[in-house]
Amino acid sequence: MGHLGNRLEYESLILACDVGGTNTSVALVGRIGIRFDILHQARYRSQDLTSLEEALSRYIAEIADKFSGHKPDRISISGAGPVTNNICRLTNVSWTIDGNSIGIDFGIPTRVINDFSAISYGLPLLDVDDPEQITPVPGPGGYRPGQRGSVQAVVGAGTGLGIGYLVESGGKYTAFPSEGGHASFAPYDEVSRDLFEYIGEYIGDGQGIVPGSELFVSGQGITWTYRFFYDSGRIPPESTVHPELLGIVDWLQTITPGLRDEGGGSHNEIDIAAAVSRAAAAGDAAAGDIMRRFVRNYARVASDAALHFLPAKGLFLAGGIAAKNEQWFLQEDLFAEFFVQNYRDHIGALLRDIPVYIVKDYAISLYGAAHGAYALEERLL
Repeated sequence: MGHLGNRLEYESLILACDVGGTNTSVALVGRIGIRFDILHQARYRSQDLTSLEEALSRYIAEIADKFSGHKPDRISISGAGPVTNNICRLTNVSWTIDGNSIGIDFGIPTRVINDFSAISYGLPLLDVDDPEQITPVPGPGGYRPGQRGSVQAVVGAGTGLGIGYLVESGGKYTAFPSEGGHASFAPYDEVSRDLFEYIGEYIGDGQGIVPGSELFVSGQGITWTYRFFYDSGRIPPESTVHPELLGIVDWLQTITPGLRDEGGGSHNEIDIAAAVSRAAAAGDAAAGDIMRRFVRNYARVASDAALHFLPAKGLFLAGGIAAKNEQWFLQEDLFAEFFVQNYRDHIGALLRDIPVYIVKDYAISLYGAAHGAYALEERLL
């Protein structure tokens, strides 16, 4: 984090905004070349806002007080959803972000990019040797492949599941959006097949709808796995995550609303996922089994993404779940073993040579939104 000081220190000032299902984060970012300094930052609960414009108005007023006379040159907004013509219809919040309208309303040029494009633009700004920013996930047996090539990819589980990738060419970067988090999930053993069928029965209404990866690898995924474990008798009465001990009233109703909607589910899911994570860390056996199943599912989805993009410069696991639960990803090579599994030996060997990292720097989406605005502007010059 930097300090503004003299405006002339920076080539430009960017108001970066990341809109998520849980929080909307906003920051004033100063740029020098491709160095980006967060000068000031605020976070608002998305559900407490009537619109994104409300957050932007509050924040612009706040930085006007703190940094008198310093106005952002542009606004860059990352949103969880597809972007067309500078407009994003959010997946996990009932807003539509219209960059063209926002630019007119605030008198500042505004660009809207997909949230995982923003995170992808943040990847080259990370130092993979800095333990404050990154935790490497060694391969089986502790093998640590080095970075090479020009492609990086990100798989991030939070409220939902996002996937994106970035390509470097001639010292410049281009990020590509993806809706891979909604691609079909592929079961890989007996338990995952049972879980797949269990979720499919609830969301499909007998219409043959195939569950997407997001329902296995996200806060929702932990919640669905929890419910499956309970209904299949895998959570004993003495477990600290048993519904009665959690104090969940009418819990069958609290965790299912919204899962057929584009909103991706209720916030009760995040609470249950957090409860499972805490209980697992405290040694609850059933909660630990749920987290291990989640990591296996995450590894398989990440492996599929790696085969699509071949990110020899690194596959990055972003989002709060991996960062807050990294012990389960590192324990007994659980993630690594399931990541490299493949029916062809030479493909398994290829996967072993892809470096995998957990992103610990939560500001990556803000840095990335600022970098994305700069990179896209440079491409148009």
